[in-house]
Amino acid sequence: MKREVHEHLDTALEFLREAEVLASAGLFRGAIARAYYAMFHGATAVLMERGIERSSHHGIIAAFGEFLVKPGHVSKEFHRNLQEAFAARSDGDYESTVAFSRQDTETMIQRAKEFLEVCRIMCP
Repeated sequence: MKREVHEHLDTALEFLREAEVLASAGLFRGAIARAYYAMFHGATAVLMERGIERSSHHGIIAAFGEFLVKPGHVSKEFHRNLQEAFAARSDGDYESTVAFSRQDTETMIQRAKEFLEVCRIMCP
């Protein structure tokens, strides 16, 4: 595994742990953001493992769909979850009236865990 791939996977796991800590403290907006960033770094790692690099969040999300979902390497559900996590993180960061429930947050963290498990399997 390339060093950069390993670093992205490590960062993803660290962000996932941060999401869990923030959620346990009732800081749902921050937990949602960290769950998204865990998924983002996982997706970045999988793409880098295949020699695909993008410089933006939209680029990573689009490439994940194009190079991993479209050919059938990954379920469409994971791409949808990544897109929804990005939207939730954006809403939480930029919309002051957005509020996330404990259930919303737990669901997002569970999705991030499942997403990262797939990413780790795809980066031998």
